[in-house]
Amino acid sequence: MKTALRVAVVISAISLSGCASMDEKRMQLQGESTAARPESVRPSNGIEKTLHCIRETGKLRKVIFAIGPWVDSTGKSNASAIGATGAFLRQAGTATFVTDTIRRAGGKALVKYFGAAPRNIRADYIINGIFNSLDFGEDVRADIQLMGLGPRSRLGWAQLTLSVQLDAASTRLNRQMSVVTRTVRYSNLGVSVGRVWGRTLVTGIASLSHQERLQFEAINGPIALAVIDVLLKEFPVVARCRKYLVSPVSGS
Repeated sequence: MKTALRVAVVISAISLSGCASMDEKRMQLQGESTAARPESVRPSNGIEKTLHCIRETGKLRKVIFAIGPWVDSTGKSNASAIGATGAFLRQAGTATFVTDTIRRAGGKALVKYFGAAPRNIRADYIINGIFNSLDFGEDVRADIQLMGLGPRSRLGWAQLTLSVQLDAASTRLNRQMSVVTRTVRYSNLGVSVGRVWGRTLVTGIASLSHQERLQFEAINGPIALAVIDVLLKEFPVVARCRKYLVSPVSGS
């Protein structure tokens, strides 16, 4: 009797552990996702090296930069594309790219775009940015058919211009200004058919398209580049760091 009881207990334990193991596996499978894993966003290699160079000089270590909300003056308010609708460009939150650039350069960033702080801290400079213009255009648009069969193509672009200004915090007197432009391109190439083979009508379009990301590509690099430009102009001691930029901005 005791032997049978021990066997029953062992079998029950094995069964329960097997059920628990199966439940754990099932929970793990339910928690998995086929979506792409998140990645850390970093500026380009040239911008990263420039910011590191500025940081190493130690010139901005005690300098406080007040960063205000970003402004959009393009007049372009709504976009519609595959998988997304909404504003062409993000406004207030775009200033986070300015904060990130100042911190990477070794300066102190005083955030103003989330409202006033409980304790007032005096800043040395104020940095504000504006999306000045957003233009769209096409270089090529063609749809040619010969006997119901032919190629089609569409090549276009969007060009964003933004400006960053560095002002003295105590007087709001402008110290430096930088204007940067970025072109984002898209293309669509394919073939179209509208033809009768025997007694069968065949119609259709096959195409390949490539579109660079307007919102991300237009703000990730250009904003950092514009902030670097005003820093290099305002602090001559860090001007030697300009050599790391792949496409250096004007030194005027």
